[in-house]
Amino acid sequence: MTRRDSRSLIQICVYVAFIAITVADQEKCDRTKCPGPIAYYEAIGCSPIYEKEGDCCATKYNCDHLKERSTTKCYINGKTYKIGEKLKDEDANPCDIGCTCTAGYDGIAVFNCAIVDCFTGPVTPGCYRKHSPLQCCPGEEVCPENSRDRAICNVNGKEYRDGEYFKVESEPDLNCVCQPGYEGKNVEPFCTKPKHSYCSPDFRHASDLINNCAPVYYAGQSPQTDCSVFSRCQNNNDTVIHNENNSKSADNHDDEDVCHFGNMTMHHDDELNQATDYSSVCVKCVCEVPPLPTCQRLSDDECDVTNHPPFHA
Repeated sequence: MTRRDSRSLIQICVYVAFIAITVADQEKCDRTKCPGPIAYYEAIGCSPIYEKEGDCCATKYNCDHLKERSTTKCYINGKTYKIGEKLKDEDANPCDIGCTCTAGYDGIAVFNCAIVDCFTGPVTPGCYRKHSPLQCCPGEEVCPENSRDRAICNVNGKEYRDGEYFKVESEPDLNCVCQPGYEGKNVEPFCTKPKHSYCSPDFRHASDLINNCAPVYYAGQSPQTDCSVFSRCQNNNDTVIHNENNSKSADNHDDEDVCHFGNMTMHHDDELNQATDYSSVCVKCVCEVPPLPTCQRLSDDECDVTNHPPFHA
């Protein structure tokens, strides 16, 4: 072996070792401890950007694909629907019944679906209702003669009974229901993955994306793993509270490391003022991981929802 071959071999070994260490570090990474509305970014198809290769937490996300969208079309699963076009079965979740792309109240296209009423009334004592991840509403009422006859599913060390929902730790996107015959295989009819994300405003609230509204979470929720409960959109009373340690100009809209809220720009650690409308009472919004601020409802111990100034249009 020549000296040049030896050098090449050493370089290859070093490179392979670096890749192995990087992969191992990423496997150890717990993204639930990273800042920012990660679940929301993933739901709307944004790409994470890291300061350096191998980092666990992204410093920002690239959501530029949203800028290319038309306000007169609906978007779901990477597909485009024209106004008047009906939602295809392959893109529909169980409760998406009679859905059509329509112009919303603000002119922005959104899917409009039939109202589904799943009211079934109280369950008879000793009975339970069957559920299925493939159906929108609960099924028939079952009244076993002996409660021990009810099927049991063992999942992640826990027991679930026939008709009960359960989550699979390794596949959190799955919707699963315990049913007779379950043997640990998380496939239909026991489990199914939604045809489109329930965490994305794409389907029913596309205007939130167009208007740079921020997802809002309850105090006990995790922006890293949970779906937001509503959005905070800009109003005339909103202002940015700039971080005293931030030396950047607040008027620099070309800076890529900023959060956008409506037509306002926030630099890292900047906050929005609270109680400017009903959606912002006791909600703290901070620019943590661009391009959107992280907004979370404060606990009752931290904020009194009844103590707010009168709202003005």
